[in-house]
Amino acid sequence: MLFLYRPRQTWMPFSLPRNRTEQAAYNRQLQQRFDTTRRVAPAAPRDPIADLKQLGELHQTGVLTDQEFADAKAKLLAG
Repeated sequence: MLFLYRPRQTWMPFSLPRNRTEQAAYNRQLQQRFDTTRRVAPAAPRDPIADLKQLGELHQTGVLTDQEFADAKAKLLAG
């Protein structure tokens, strides 16, 4: 029978568990370091009321058909 012996590990492959306060501070630090690497600014939140008004104007001018307007409106209100 062949036994393969593995050398004892002198280091832990993972860090020791931390308490919640230390872990939260570590998570915040990692998030801040990640945020500094962003190259593009996050998108500004859109105003759904203004988008609905714009869709209505496009529909009134004839750029959008009734079906296209209904689809775009449903998509806008869904998310």
